[in-house]
Formats: sequence, C-alpha cells, structure tokens
Amino acid sequence: MIKSVIVRIVIVIVAIALVVLGLGSFYYRDFVSSSPKTLPGYENIVVSPLPISQFTDNYTAGEGVVLIDLAHRNNFAAEELNVLMLRLVSRDLAVRFLNPGDNLKKALLGEEKTAEVKLEETVPVKKNEEEEKLPSAFIIVSPREEFSKDEKKAIKDFIDNGNKLLLIADPTRRDEMNNISLEFGLIFEPGYLYNQKENEINYQNIFLSEFKDNEITKGLGKIALYTAGSISSADNGIVFTDNNTFSNVIATRDRLSPLVLGQESKVLAVYDLTFMTEPQNGTLDNNRLIANIADWLKSPGEKTKPK
Repeated sequence: MIKSVIVRIVIVIVAIALVVLGLGSFYYRDFVSSSPKTLPGYENIVVSPLPISQFTDNYTAGEGVVLIDLAHRNNFAAEELNVLMLRLVSRDLAVRFLNPGDNLKKALLGEEKTAEVKLEETVPVKKNEEEEKLPSAFIIVSPREEFSKDEKKAIKDFIDNGNKLLLIADPTRRDEMNNISLEFGLIFEPGYLYNQKENEINYQNIFLSEFKDNEITKGLGKIALYTAGSISSADNGIVFTDNNTFSNVIATRDRLSPLVLGQESKVLAVYDLTFMTEPQNGTLDNNRLIANIADWLKSPGEKTKPK
C-alpha cells in the first residue's frame, strides 16, 4: 500500500517536471537556441566636429617686445601659446619671458635713474639692442601666485605709459587672476558657460556671434569657446552670450561676456585658453580672433593723462 502511494507521487512529480520543461522549451526556445547577440561598438561611433575653417593671416609688420609672465607659478604650458606667439613673431614682435626670480618692475619699466653714477657706468658697454627695449605688452596667464603691492603698481604704471596688458584665464584651472584683474575693475567669475541647445559636441563648447564693434572683434562672424567663463566689468564686454547660453553659477544676468576690453582699450581679459590652442584655433573664426589679438598687442595705446 505505502509502496504504491510512493510510486504515484513519483509519477506525479515526473509528469509536472516534464510539463514545465516542455513549456520552457516552447516559450524560450529562441533564448536557448539562438547565438549570442553582437552589441554595436560604441567606441567606433564618431561625432563629426565642425570643419576646420580656411584662414589667411593678413597683417602689417610692427615693432616691440611682448613679455609673457612665467614668474607667478602660472597654470599653463608655454607651448599652449604657440599659435598666438607665431602671430606675434610674424608681425616682427619679439617675445620674452618673465622667469621666476626676475624683477617684474625692472622688466616692465627698466632701471630707475639715480643721481649717483658708478665708476663702471662711465665706461660705455655695448648691449644687445633687443635686450635694451622695454616691453610694449605684457601677457599674464592663470597665475597661481598673487602679485605683490609693488608689482601691481608697476603694472599700473606700465599701462598708464600706453602699453597693453592681456589677461587669460580658464575656468578649468585654479588661479589667482582676480588678484590682479580687480586692479582694473574686472572679475573672473566662478563657474562656466554652457549651451544645451547648440554646441560643438559638448554643452560646454559654446558658440558666440554677438560682438561689440572694435579692433578685437573686427571681421568676426562666429567663434567657439571651450569651457569658457564670464567676466564682470563696468560695461566693458565685447563678446556676448545668446539667450540659450547660461552660467552654472550666475543666474541674475542675461548678457554674459567671456571677453572684456577696458582701461581705454589697453587691458584685454579673455576667459578661455583652449580656443587659442591647436586644433581648436581652426574652428569657425577663432584664428581671426587670435590674429586680431596679435594686432592689438602690436599697436601702441594712449598714455593716461595725469588727473
């Protein structure tokens, strides 16, 4: 009796198992028998960048010396200015560097004249003519070390003498740029600009086509900046964002400007370095903008009239 019950239970269990296996093989036969699916290779997907624009650098030669600051633990590599330096050299401008330990005041303004004359100074010494020339323009890029009070005064005096100052920063790099830019009423704001509607591959790569007419924006139709920031000033902006471009920090202003020209057109502030480097310099009118900056550095400014 007990044996027959056990046999019946085993038969029922086997029957149920056969039914389950049969249904599974029917409904999931594709899963069981099909070969593994090949997923698309996403690493092979290519998003076409903007075409490189053709550019011819038409210019007139000038003269002068451009000094580039390397003495304040600047957060950039000198070769990142290669495109700009090529434009400067093409215009017959000499490029020098202010190295760590150099005296900024002496480099910008020269030796102070004193009434006392040393004996050895009475003997004429021939010097390289290029070394005797004082710079006509000074470039500061992302300084991580603050400028001293005397250095700030020397830079102000340099500007008052009719010379040019170019300030370049980048939101992706830590620096103390506001330590010197505030002397000229300019604030490099925190954060970055972005556009989710129209951009070059990345929403932080923005387009700008609204310009104030001046020597920096001459001939520009549209430029591309790469992780740019906004500069606050007293209405000295020369390049402006559109209605679809915003700051991830500033929400109180509609018109934001990453390029500012102040101090009677003798101080230019630029809040993006990447557009000056290769290959981004070839996008849209970026090369034209770099050439305009080189022309601006070449041209002397007006001396500040004493008040």
